[in-house]
Amino acid sequence: MNYKAKGLALIAVFSFISFPSLSAEFTDFVVAKINNKAIANSEAIDRYRFVILTAKLSVKEAGEQKILREQIINKMVDEELIRQEAKNLKIEITEKEIIDGIELVALQRKQTPAQFKAILQRNNLSFENYSKQVESEILWSKIIAETLRAKVRTSDVEVREFFEQHKLNLDVRKFLLAEVLISPSENASQLASKLAIELKSGADFKSIVKQFSSSVIGGENGEIGWVAQTDLDPKIYAAISKLGKGDYSDSLELADGYHIFKLLDSRVETKIPDQDLNAAKGIIFNRKLQSLAKGYLMDLRKRAFVEIKS
Repeated sequence: MNYKAKGLALIAVFSFISFPSLSAEFTDFVVAKINNKAIANSEAIDRYRFVILTAKLSVKEAGEQKILREQIINKMVDEELIRQEAKNLKIEITEKEIIDGIELVALQRKQTPAQFKAILQRNNLSFENYSKQVESEILWSKIIAETLRAKVRTSDVEVREFFEQHKLNLDVRKFLLAEVLISPSENASQLASKLAIELKSGADFKSIVKQFSSSVIGGENGEIGWVAQTDLDPKIYAAISKLGKGDYSDSLELADGYHIFKLLDSRVETKIPDQDLNAAKGIIFNRKLQSLAKGYLMDLRKRAFVEIKS
């Protein structure tokens, strides 16, 4: 069975580091412990430099660096928790799956795996560390597919109610949306605002989705599909209704975090046909799955020993 690697991601970096090549005098140290595993400062530096390279972000202020530092460590903690949980569940991953996942990333960047690896080497970035990130993404996809999906059910009543609500609308405006979702944290608001500015200035959307977004529905490209106006929170509709194709919204705070929306397309449908029942069922299912996945990851943190050194 093939599993697509999903991005979970947020990034961060130490405010006191200018990130030159590490010298022989560099002394490494532990920045986080997760049960019996540790994350080294050098690993966090490597992740930061990779994200800056691929997402084309500009980070100049010390305050921004501090926010990013906290985010990258938390992201790497989540990845380690996922690897440990997969081991507990006896969910395995093959070397070929990791290679295929890296090849998919390279193809999305219009590169061969060899070219992608060469870019990492030229910039003194660890291919092994990146492979660990891909590994955790694939394992998370497997946990969702093999453990969580079976727990989600949609009833006929839910589907009927969803469809009947839409049948009342004879003229429905629909939006094809993609998103970056930043989960709630102490500095999530500043990070989301920063990313919205960067995206509007030309930062690479796919890279930012992969490294920052915690959306389960969005997938690798952040695309959440066609959404009717009647299904949108009024705050979301107000944020996207005046966007042009390809434009980005400002950071928008909702119950599950901070969203940045990209308008891919829009259209108006004069009626919603009966055959959309399956589509409605899929929307309900995905909403429930995303909620379950978020709760599952939060519970892993609660049950684990996690120590992050400031």
